[in-house]
Order: sequence, then structure tokens, then C-alpha cells
Amino acid sequence: MDEATLSFIQQKIGYQFVNPVLLKQAFVSPSLSAATQNRVQNYQILEFIGDEVLGLAVVKNLSSEFCHVDSSGQFISSATEGQLSEEKSRLIKNEKLALCSNALGFDSYLERAHGYFLHDRKNKKGDLIESVLGAVAIDSNWNMDVLSRVASELLRYDKTAENATEKLQNYCKKNGLDLPIYSFWNCGSRYDCAVSLQSVNGLFVGNGKTVEEAQNVAVESAYIYLTGQNVTKKKSVEQTGANILNSSKKFLTPVEKLNLKYIKKEIVQPNYSFVQVTENGKLFWICSLSLNDNKHRVSGKATTRKKAKQAAAKAMLDLLENSKQEEKSIPSVKPTGIGLLKKAMILRENC
Repeated sequence: MDEATLSFIQQKIGYQFVNPVLLKQAFVSPSLSAATQNRVQNYQILEFIGDEVLGLAVVKNLSSEFCHVDSSGQFISSATEGQLSEEKSRLIKNEKLALCSNALGFDSYLERAHGYFLHDRKNKKGDLIESVLGAVAIDSNWNMDVLSRVASELLRYDKTAENATEKLQNYCKKNGLDLPIYSFWNCGSRYDCAVSLQSVNGLFVGNGKTVEEAQNVAVESAYIYLTGQNVTKKKSVEQTGANILNSSKKFLTPVEKLNLKYIKKEIVQPNYSFVQVTENGKLFWICSLSLNDNKHRVSGKATTRKKAKQAAAKAMLDLLENSKQEEKSIPSVKPTGIGLLKKAMILRENC
């Protein structure tokens, strides 16, 4: 699990881990532990803890909602014991937890041993909700305020019914396709999400003001493509999927094209920063763009922040392309003497 995915999950659940390793462990299947001879610990103990914590957190939240201490010091409830018990059971039942796990896309983050296929049982999906809550319990040192808040955040996702992420997950499972892989990154005030469908060599990019909005845009594009190819064109995914990536490239903005290179691991992560300046009485935005390799730096200027970012991304794409062309122009034989000096000068100019 990469850092961007960890960051996304933490935003989803509303909790920032002090020890992110615990969150990673919450998504490690028993099969992976067995394959590594228990060098990598799985989620089972965290799930056991989370199961108990979930019940207590739900009771605390129900108490806050329906109960209070009156002026005489007595504890008063507007609901009966039976009603509270029924509501608690509804909130923590496996079917509800499975809906929440689906809506959050947790199953796609589960790390399994090669060749291991998780049986699609509802209680298995619910285990991931509990394992994440167990990880939060350990990381927060059993802070009940934190646990109540995170439990509420996790359980609210069933209200979306079958959202875009769940529809895509279910479609892939039903048709024997690999589960989608999600990548996320923060681009200033907006978020980008890329959904990779390995079975069909497909990549779909979305952006939005929140991580959920960016994910929904990308997921909806992927879902519409898959269902459209199979329903309207009557072609199998295998026949049409090979062209998704190439056909989608021409519709990508410079920022999206650069992010695509990052997702494909052709470059390291892009970093954007912005500053506003005044020239001849007019306001301009300057976007500085660098890669985490500390070698490639460019900037773009425009009257809006968005245009400045696109200009910087375009400049970076041009720089990368020029670097690639210059590298190709260098003889493939092992350079010596002046050849080494020339190559060093070219590399230095690209920094």
C-alpha cells in the first residue's frame, strides 16, 4: 500500500495515524502472513479488537443521542432499552458493515498472497471495517472520543446504498475482472484520482474538490466504459479494453498526462506550489512545479491558478520529452573520455 492510498483512507475515515504501519496491517490478509511465515502480521487481531470497540463506540454514540442526565442527577433516555438494543444490532450487523466496506472500496486495498482469492462473503468485508477501527484504537491509545467519531464516520457510508465505487467493484467481480486499483494525490486545492483496470489495460482519471468527488468522477467513467462496451457495442471487454489507455490520452490535460506518468511509475511524484504576483497592475499566478527527484523544476504563469498549473505541467512534459530525446541521441556504447563529459553536461542541463 503506497503513501497516497494511506493518505486517502485516513481522509475517508477522518483520522490521521501516528503509526501508519497499523493502518497497513489492517489490510493484510491471513494468506499473506502465511506466505511470509508471519513476518508480515495480518488484520485478525485488529479485527478482534475492532469488533469489541465498535459495540462500545456505538453504545456511546446512542447514549449521546438519546440520553442525558437531568437536573436531579438521574440518567434519562428518550428510547427504551429494547429500542436502543435493536438500533445497536442494526448498526453493527455484518450486512451493514459490508455495505460500508463496499462503499469505501476497502476490499480493493486488501493485500493477499499471490494466487489467493478471498471468498466474497459479507462478514469478510465487515472484518475490514472492524480491523481499521481496531488499528485506530491502538494508535489513539484507546481514546473513546476518537473511536466514537471514527466509528460514526465509517458507519455513515451505508447511506449511499450502492454508490459508484460499489457498482464498479461488483461489476468487476461478477465478470471475473481484477478489482480496480485506486491512486490519489493532492493538487493544491483539488484532488485527483486514477482508477486502473488491469484486466482491460484501462486507466480513468477524475478530479474534484474532495477525494470522494475525484474518485466518483474517475469511477463513473470506468463503469460507463465497461458497461457501454458490453451492452451497446456487444463486444467483450478483452476485445475493446486494450485501446482504452491510448484512446483516452488525447482527452487528458497536461496535469492529467503528468499524473499518468507518475501512476505508471515513469516519474516520481509532482509537487505544485503557487504564488500570486502583480505585473503592470495585473494579477498573475505563478505555479512552480518540481519532481521529488530534485532534478526537474519548471514554472508556469497565467492569469488564473488553474491555467498556471496547466502551463507548468506542459513545461514539465516538454522538459521530460526533451530529456528523453537527448538521452536517445547519446550512443548506446559505453562512453569514454569526452563522451562521458558530454553526457554529464546534458544531464546537468536537465537538472
